[in-house]
Amino acid sequence: MPKFIVNTNISKDKVPESFTGELTQQLSKAMGKPAQYLAIQISPDQLMSFGGSTDPCATCFLYCIGKIGEQENKVYSKLLCDLLNKQLKIPSDRIYVSFFEISAGNVGWNTTTFA
Repeated sequence: MPKFIVNTNISKDKVPESFTGELTQQLSKAMGKPAQYLAIQISPDQLMSFGGSTDPCATCFLYCIGKIGEQENKVYSKLLCDLLNKQLKIPSDRIYVSFFEISAGNVGWNTTTFA
């Protein structure tokens, strides 16, 4: 059930249509989770600053049942920062990614939970 959320001050018209698909495929592969359960949310046009500057930036959140930990997060951080830089032209040093492990009983889906 990975869920990846991107908040960015990049305008919607600068987000390629292929971006969510590429994020889905790359995260699915990196996390070993089926793409059919991966949710992506891109929130462009946000009023944001990073280090006092309104140059392109992003704050991101990756939630998952399992597969979150210090070593895994380093892999995800590189993957996600590289993708945001390549697709949205956001410098890696203007991106924060926060990681959250969620217990299966705290995620609802299809009228039940994953527990």
